[in-house]
Amino acid sequence: KATIDFEAQDDGVMARHLVEAGSGELNVGVPIMVTVEEEGDVAAFANFTPDAAAGGGGAEAAPPAAEAPAAPPAAAPAAPAEDLPYHIVVGMPALSPTMDAGTISKWNVPEGEAFAAGDSLAVIETDKATIDFEAQDDGVMARHLVEAGSGELNVGVPIMVTVEEEGDVAAFANFTPDAAAGGGGAEAAPPAAEAPAAPPAAAPAAPAEDLPYHIVVGMPALSPTMDAGTISKWNVPEGEAFAAGDSLAVIETDKATIDFE
Repeated sequence: KATIDFEAQDDGVMARHLVEAGSGELNVGVPIMVTVEEEGDVAAFANFTPDAAAGGGGAEAAPPAAEAPAAPPAAAPAAPAEDLPYHIVVGMPALSPTMDAGTISKWNVPEGEAFAAGDSLAVIETDKATIDFEAQDDGVMARHLVEAGSGELNVGVPIMVTVEEEGDVAAFANFTPDAAAGGGGAEAAPPAAEAPAAPPAAAPAAPAEDLPYHIVVGMPALSPTMDAGTISKWNVPEGEAFAAGDSLAVIETDKATIDFE
């Protein structure tokens, strides 16, 4: 296992932790916290639950699932997943607490080429920054599922396939994301997990339209292969301001523990 810092990309204030540290593993995208812009807005979220965001009112609710981009015409039908070598279908990563979509502006690893942990796989452009998407593990780029510059994709939409051996690349020449549904070793996107229940509140949560501007942040995908994680420690208490680069939480995965910055 490993732990990773989840770092803030922008300044803000921690309004509410939606899960307790050490409360168990959550799928990527499950709401874990709420941030606001002003310390004076924190009190409005004392009884907040993720369901309240559904009403709008400035909250950035989780984006609807985007359709996977269409694959280019293939000379032959793709092999069913059960006939394919072990592979991982990687979705558009959430590279910051507030990122819900991005554009592949450049692929840095061509199809068929091996990469090592720390290598930049692609350059991803968001509405706020251009960020290198770095590999957390060694592997081989089997197929790009989207072309560079082809447009914005929601977090989680399949963007590439990786394998362990260069000799396995040819099997993915005609691969489409739909082929992964059959299993065969592919890490398909996990089913949507239910948001953790909020602790009992003294009063009902206010509807989102009555709340100050806020962002509901989901469990981030901190590596190309991460599909779930556990908050092992909150580094920013509720009500405290943070700056870009601060570690918001320490997240434990099956491969690493990472600070959420």
